[in-house]
Amino acid sequence: MNGALDVHGIVKRFGATRVLRGVDLHVATGERHALIGPNGAGKSTLFDLISGRARPDEGRIVAGGIDITDKSPQRVSRSLARSFQTTSVFGAMSVLDNLRCAALGAASARFIEKWLPSGNIDERARAMLDAIGLAARADERAARLTYAEQRALDLGIALATDAPIILLDEPTAGMNRAEATRALALIRTTTQGRTLLVIEHDMDVAFGLADRISVLVQGRVIATDTPAAIRANRDVRDAYLGGLAL
Repeated sequence: MNGALDVHGIVKRFGATRVLRGVDLHVATGERHALIGPNGAGKSTLFDLISGRARPDEGRIVAGGIDITDKSPQRVSRSLARSFQTTSVFGAMSVLDNLRCAALGAASARFIEKWLPSGNIDERARAMLDAIGLAARADERAARLTYAEQRALDLGIALATDAPIILLDEPTAGMNRAEATRALALIRTTTQGRTLLVIEHDMDVAFGLADRISVLVQGRVIATDTPAAIRANRDVRDAYLGGLAL
């Protein structure tokens, strides 16, 4: 498989504590890949390193064939986009303007596109507005959206950057079952053709979305395989759920 994202031997320490202990991860181009594991396993720390918000103590991160290990978040944003555990929309701005900012920021980061006519930015933003099902709320302040709608807007902001790799950090956190089901369908539809790496504690979402799943436990990836193989993996069950079935 061709690699969109490759993580090699990543170590991250906070003081004397090693949070990540030599993480290796391969995400193929166009793959939907879920990262699961118990609280404190280091999942969000790994996302911080991949997205340039922090630096690893050891190891390399390669996105689209480019070494981004020591690159700034602005430089990394040319290769990938990330959403966070908590909603990060601009509440005082309209829904449409949130998406315009994402599209404009992406065009500026890829400086060859920075002279795009404003109509192109609007077109990209409105297309994403339709894709995430918020066209009817375009002119409303983002703060007035429901929580599930704000999470959909978070996804739209990441996608509007047009980055080929999307990182989603617990996109269904705080949602009820019906909302999570709708979010799963939205993610599946809107990320067609993109490479997706998602942290998810909802096992129904993770196993229903991913082509492959990696399990991070105590700072190490202990298994990477198809959802069916991960379900059947005794080591995963013992380490993650105390021997309970996934």
